[in-house]
Amino acid sequence: MATDHTLENLFLGLSDELACWALAGEGLQHLAGQLLATHPRPHETLVEVQQLDALVQHIEQMAVLCSRLSTAAAANGGTLDIGLVKSAAEASTLSGLAQRFHAGGRTAVAASSGECELW
Repeated sequence: MATDHTLENLFLGLSDELACWALAGEGLQHLAGQLLATHPRPHETLVEVQQLDALVQHIEQMAVLCSRLSTAAAANGGTLDIGLVKSAAEASTLSGLAQRFHAGGRTAVAASSGECELW
């Protein structure tokens, strides 16, 4: 019986797509840093701009998660069970990702989740 590669390819494609968007976000971070260096802004604005860093980090880690799920599906005959999904989520460096997945529903991501740094 042939292995179904649907999940493997789906998660690999999602990983690639997310990685491309993370790279685009890094370019925006660089541009924002240049703009802030030449056009100083109030502290409140800088804090809001820092969310771009958190967004890029989340996109990068979601790409890693999708890659792990693709690898897990490939190693498991083209299928995933909840244990493999939880294991992939728990390996993530995203603050609270595993807990949000274990909650079983949509939860708001805290504005402070992830490590933010100003350029």
